[in-house]
Amino acid sequence: MRLFSAVLSTAAAGGRRLRRMVFRRHPMRFFGLPRTKFDFAAEVGDGTGSSTVMAPLLWVARTFPEAPPALWEKLASGQEEPVRDHPLLRLLERPNGFYTGVVMWMATMLDWSVDGNAYWLKLRDRGGRVVELWWAPHWMIEPRGDEQTLISHYEYRVSGSPWLLPPDDVVHFRFGLDRDDPRKGQSPLKSVLREVFTDDEAANFTASLLRNMGVPGLVVSPDGAASPSPEDVAAVRAELKARVGGDSRGEAIVMSGPTKVQQFGFSPEQLLLKELRRIPEERVTAVLGVPAIVAGLGAGLDRSTFTNMAEAREAAYESGIIPTQRIISEDVRWQLLPEFEPDPFMWRFGFDLSKVRVLQEDLYRQAQRLNLAVNGGWGEVAEARRAMGLEVRDTDRIYLRPANMVEVPVDGGGPRALAPASLNGSGAISGNGHASAAEVADEIERRLDRRALLTT
Repeated sequence: MRLFSAVLSTAAAGGRRLRRMVFRRHPMRFFGLPRTKFDFAAEVGDGTGSSTVMAPLLWVARTFPEAPPALWEKLASGQEEPVRDHPLLRLLERPNGFYTGVVMWMATMLDWSVDGNAYWLKLRDRGGRVVELWWAPHWMIEPRGDEQTLISHYEYRVSGSPWLLPPDDVVHFRFGLDRDDPRKGQSPLKSVLREVFTDDEAANFTASLLRNMGVPGLVVSPDGAASPSPEDVAAVRAELKARVGGDSRGEAIVMSGPTKVQQFGFSPEQLLLKELRRIPEERVTAVLGVPAIVAGLGAGLDRSTFTNMAEAREAAYESGIIPTQRIISEDVRWQLLPEFEPDPFMWRFGFDLSKVRVLQEDLYRQAQRLNLAVNGGWGEVAEARRAMGLEVRDTDRIYLRPANMVEVPVDGGGPRALAPASLNGSGAISGNGHASAAEVADEIERRLDRRALLTT
């Protein structure tokens, strides 16, 4: 306990020193991939040049905008009320005059998945109100700060010239926090750049074989004591490339003298290129949270069927897209919503999952559970409508309970009706239920008598 108190007092007295510790790099951190000094990042870049990377990334970019942005206001009762029309939702639907909100979300998700950072720029009118949003490529903008301030400004480079932007004019989406620089997010792809390089090399090897002769390299040597001249070597090489390469693959060639032709290297079958390319597909899709079967890669299609494809898509959305939406939503809530609402604590930003086709079965099961609660008499109609994203009216604050049921208090009191004497259209009693059973029966008899008089 004394040690803990000493740490707290030291932190309080030396706040500046504590802030410096936040930015200090780990002394044992190894920069790069383990057990190699080869710079794979310099060879493959950010990985977007690889089809193995782009296949799951494009699935994420296409799928993420399927659920439109949504906004809920928190009520004093603890419930949440969906807001259908709001300036924030309008801005996200049409952020500027050049592209739609769907396009902006697609670009944002690519940057967020590749670099771990995505940026929006806020454009304001003369009154200081945010009227436009612009996506900024992650390689053009960099958060800056010092030992006193985590992020003092953002440096946005246009044609080599830096523009210094205040943090309030930038929406910064982070994939967690980078251990080397807590101002930024962590790139998910950095750990699999070696696998991406392996896949690229396998693709280049296959392309080189097909570009040359369709077979591994050959060694052509004279089968005798005579040594060919440099001119003869050049002529034979050109003749081989012309006769058995390109569009002339498979043509026969006859040498004028004793010649040995030997294979140099391994054939594609010996290298097992198909199996070699499976490992990068598995690792990359695992890191990005998209099953290989959903991305259309061979590592998943080998075991795919029509039945498990739907389950895989649903699992990919639940384990990949929905957690991503939750992370992104909090950044919008705290960095963009305050431009329109003074207290973000009283609001929740998210995405409307009722528009997602792959989750419709889950929504159907949710509706069944809510319907069971309402018909059972222990759930309000308003609660069910609110949970399904429907408009809630004051008339929905009711319970639906059968008229032939009464409540028996545990204190030994007399039986009471579960609802006041008010019939609904289905014959059930609606209300909060404090009338006696006799009162309910009398009310039903009076209404029946009135109906008989009206029909005579």
